[in-house]
Amino acid sequence: MVARLAMTVPVLDHFDPARQPLMTRPAYRRELVAAGTVPFGLAMLEGGVVGVVSKTIFEVGNFGFAAIFAAPMFANVTSLFWSRLARGKSKVGVTAALMSAVLLLVASVALLPTSGWGAGALVTTVVFGRVLVAGIITVRSTIWRANYPRALRAQVTGRFVLLASLILAVWPMAVGPLLDRDASLFRVLYPLTALIGAVGVVSFARMRVRGERRLRQEESEPYTADAPLQPNGKPHNAVSVLRHDRTFRWYMVWQFVAGVANMAGTTAFALFVINRLDGVAWENAQGMLLNASLPLGLAVLSMPWWARRLDVLHITRYRVIHGTTWIVNQSLNFVAAFFGWLPLLYLASGTHGLVRGGGMLAWQLGHNDFADRRLVSLYMGIHQTLTGLRGAFAPFLGTLLLAGWDSFELAGYGVGGWGGIGAGVFAVTTGLAFVAWLGFFGLNRKLREEGRDAAVDAG
Repeated sequence: MVARLAMTVPVLDHFDPARQPLMTRPAYRRELVAAGTVPFGLAMLEGGVVGVVSKTIFEVGNFGFAAIFAAPMFANVTSLFWSRLARGKSKVGVTAALMSAVLLLVASVALLPTSGWGAGALVTTVVFGRVLVAGIITVRSTIWRANYPRALRAQVTGRFVLLASLILAVWPMAVGPLLDRDASLFRVLYPLTALIGAVGVVSFARMRVRGERRLRQEESEPYTADAPLQPNGKPHNAVSVLRHDRTFRWYMVWQFVAGVANMAGTTAFALFVINRLDGVAWENAQGMLLNASLPLGLAVLSMPWWARRLDVLHITRYRVIHGTTWIVNQSLNFVAAFFGWLPLLYLASGTHGLVRGGGMLAWQLGHNDFADRRLVSLYMGIHQTLTGLRGAFAPFLGTLLLAGWDSFELAGYGVGGWGGIGAGVFAVTTGLAFVAWLGFFGLNRKLREEGRDAAVDAG
């Protein structure tokens, strides 16, 4: 414990507002409070936590389990809706309202029965909660673009993500053992974390966005002389952006392939771990450690390194480097699942943390290397929507390939059961990760040849 504290103190020193540029400090202070409180509530909706709760307390089936892990992914399909909703409105006001709604859903889990309809209600609550979180991510992207300069944005916002990830990593280490001792404590933990998060919402709601008056005017009047328009003179939409921005379109293609590998692999790994720990001592604690605390803890430690890379590299070059860790992680998943040895599972989980540390930053900031400032929310919305599309099937694909399905009837015809391919699912995800890496490599080489691979904001 002492060694752990010694490691975290130098990291916490980087959060000091005095270390930030003078103009960004007011917003930084407000957002730092939110980053240190709201994640306590969000942690209770994370797959590594609520996924374990769903199996050990609510006895949710495999389909519901996959839906819980898929929720933060397919919820992103709503991002274009949130982008339109926030257009011309206060970005802080919209984001604070969404945070409040999420925390109310977190608190409501305490009221659910652990049998009967409770399992379905839990899955539904998680899905709706993650839809609201998708809105927060969409709108917050514009706030970050306005408040923090490009040369420091990944490092500054990385501190928010780092602090939130630290909470998401450490808090399950307390939740798991408590639920192993008394499962009914979930009725206390869920509303308690929502109450803690409310402190952060109050702080966030008082934050100001630099240049927001002008930005809201530009958003409300898309036909101003300097507005980015389609060749036909109409405002851009998701389809037109993908049609005219060829580089961003291919970036989304390879991101889609990589995301399928990651989503399918992560969900299958989580289910394998929970099944492997069934009947083992401290199964809640170990399950949350492997699926939440360990990967998120290492994500926190690796994030500053990734942030420095992202600040100086174009996102396509960054994805080439990051994609290598994806391939290694999925390969380790295969080896760990094939042998089923617990230490190998811990190694694979830790490697996933290193991958996640770099992915969390790039996913939220990478589109800025393509988007005009007035189209940031739209580009992020496109990215999130495509994330949602792959999230609608990839986690279920990973679960089915791992565990198969029981026999059932469909339209009066019997469908036989299938046992899945077990560890072979990770051979599939490793192959997909390699294909994505080749795509990013080719795209970055093309941009380098054209002299367009500088790490600057587009537009």
